[in-house]
Amino acid sequence: MCWSAESLSVMARLCVEQWKLIQRFNKAIEALEESEKGRLASQIRYSELQLQTLATAANLKLVTFDGESFGPGSPASADNLDDFATEEGLIVSKTLEPAVVSDMRVILPGRVLLDNPV
Repeated sequence: MCWSAESLSVMARLCVEQWKLIQRFNKAIEALEESEKGRLASQIRYSELQLQTLATAANLKLVTFDGESFGPGSPASADNLDDFATEEGLIVSKTLEPAVVSDMRVILPGRVLLDNPV
């Protein structure tokens, strides 16, 4: 199936918003009592599976960067890059938004937070 650039961009943004909602929901589940976690955790796993299935059907891949090196050419922007004197040796401490890739092409760049492990 061939998508227009505009349709691909809209689908990519929708995937990112769904991914962010799933991340927030997972964090909220952690605060619940054990007796309430199981059912909600199952629902969110199903939502994650659906997101991946639908993204794949649209030839989209969501890419996260947690723990990876950050540098020039990274398909993500860093919200806290100005906190560091140099980009050398920085790693991604948290993915705020995944990058969306299709056919090895970045459709939507990601957003990350960085840390200097040294």
